[in-house]
Amino acid sequence: MKQGSRYLYSLASALLVTVLIGLGLLQRMDRWMQDGLFQHPGVTSADIVIIGIDEQAFDLLGPYNTWDRNVIASALETLGKDSDKRPAVTAVDILYAGNSSEQADQRLAEAAGRLGNVITASMAEFGEQITWENGRAAEVNTSAVIGYEEPYEALRDCTKQGHINAMVDVDGVLRHGLLYVDPDGEKDNRVYSLAYETVRTYLEQKGLKPLLPKTGAGGHFYISYTGHPGSYYDGVSIAALLSGQVPADYWAGKIVLIGPYAAALQDAYFTSIDKGAQMYGVEIQANIIQSFLEGREKTEAANLPQLIVLFLICAAAMEEYLRMKVARGGAVCAGLIVFGILLAYLLYKAGFVTHPLWLPAAALSLYILSLAIHYVQAVRERQALALEKERIEAELSLATRIQASSLPKNFPPFPDRKEFDLFASMTPAKEVGGDFYDFFLIDDDHLGLVIADVSGKGVPAALFMMISMALVRNAAMSPENEKNPAKILQVVNRQICSRNPEEMFVTVWLGILDIPSGKLTAANAGHEYPALKHPDGSFAILKDRHGLVIGAMETARYRDYELVLEPGEKLFVYTDGVAEAANVRDELFGSERLIAALRSGEENSPEEILDTVRNAVQEFVGTAPQFDDLTMLCLQYNGKNLISK
Repeated sequence: MKQGSRYLYSLASALLVTVLIGLGLLQRMDRWMQDGLFQHPGVTSADIVIIGIDEQAFDLLGPYNTWDRNVIASALETLGKDSDKRPAVTAVDILYAGNSSEQADQRLAEAAGRLGNVITASMAEFGEQITWENGRAAEVNTSAVIGYEEPYEALRDCTKQGHINAMVDVDGVLRHGLLYVDPDGEKDNRVYSLAYETVRTYLEQKGLKPLLPKTGAGGHFYISYTGHPGSYYDGVSIAALLSGQVPADYWAGKIVLIGPYAAALQDAYFTSIDKGAQMYGVEIQANIIQSFLEGREKTEAANLPQLIVLFLICAAAMEEYLRMKVARGGAVCAGLIVFGILLAYLLYKAGFVTHPLWLPAAALSLYILSLAIHYVQAVRERQALALEKERIEAELSLATRIQASSLPKNFPPFPDRKEFDLFASMTPAKEVGGDFYDFFLIDDDHLGLVIADVSGKGVPAALFMMISMALVRNAAMSPENEKNPAKILQVVNRQICSRNPEEMFVTVWLGILDIPSGKLTAANAGHEYPALKHPDGSFAILKDRHGLVIGAMETARYRDYELVLEPGEKLFVYTDGVAEAANVRDELFGSERLIAALRSGEENSPEEILDTVRNAVQEFVGTAPQFDDLTMLCLQYNGKNLISK
């Protein structure tokens, strides 16, 4: 390729990838990669203790909605009983707006005043606010404070206030805090968060002046979590405090947080450190307080500078891909992937939050695109048919290896989980194909299983396969889709149909296994029927419910079906490359030969079963060339009571 053309291709490709990324194509996947790369548990501070309003308190005091303010007043009185062993700061993560009974209100205010250094909660309500000029809307503020609740007057006057607003991202995960709110739009009346007011009061006790954390627009900041759900909670209930079971040494000189610690109180969120379990709001406050005390606030780098740097790197990388041989380009691609992830991690350690997936995804996409360009160039420029064929096969072989490398290959995949055995394989044909399998733990109790076959062959199928694989996994891991295979397929179908100018499609079988119970919920989008073996029977085809292939119609609907696997049952799923493998007489291997092969080794392990089927296919095919991938997955359910030794 001429140098001028190479530069033009490089700039155009880099611009395209940068624009797509800038438009948010990778937003959710990038956030999840940020969570996995940046958020790691540490040692929780012994200076922060939580007194929980939990189930134990309900057993002693009755349902929370029957409590009056005497309960919290009594708790504050208990904390201040010994003047030499009082908390340094007490933060109450409960909003006490408006008046209740005069006696309870007065007692709570007096208890807070006597204890001292008490932080009480306030809350802002956000909404849309329009500024009008000359009868026209001059400005629309979609995050204006339109309402503000604070403690009743007596309590407000004897305590400090901090807001308790929580701001979750669009995927329902709490990654950001809100440092302050301006109830009347004036900075002079700014109200800081309960966590910051707690830290400020605590440091002032020690003669230190707190620094304002770094924030982005509107006062948002990135939360650096230290503890998982439950890490800060020692199980100290407000019931134990009121009954005198907690020694004063437990809270003396420390930061004490009092707040809801029960699911019924609906103050829990999924967080970036653990999306498998919700964290109570009072523990989120504890995480933020510790990050403030330790100065671990992070600055989220602006998108525009990152996109500019990404464009420059992509343009240079694409020029190298097109200039050098494919194998060396693959090495450059791998190096850029590692470099992008490592750089994002080091920048995070230095205090900056960047997008760790942008550079790896762009480098890989451009590399695959460069393979397509190399292919087209080879077809045009090769004069000798033998040399042209050799070159194309070498490039496609490398693309096959890169494609296969994206599939899980470590077996057993979850060595500590003895409730099931799992094995999968993809034996590619000569061309780059579109088959893929995937499996992943959605949480500790749910295993996702996927096998799929993209229409067509070659690089377009490989690109479509990687996009489909990412979309299916992303949708399956999203809490919004409720571990519902039919709903997951519906979401993926809409996403693919909305950006599918080539009208490609993919067949998908998706199952989610509830590991403790053995219940398998599955949905089938035009894929091959699975095969099932009961403990007391032989393998047989399971004619499950079929839906339309993914990518054919945006309004397609899918239906779930359920199986309850007993210990010893096996499930075998595969692509049409198995049943449609042909011999030299153009006879197909077919489902009957497949069942016979399965039954011949049905008592073997999943890995041995796949070897048996693969050998049977190869023996049947003989020397006939194959044009489709051989992709299989086998699951054996062992039962829920097995413990790893």
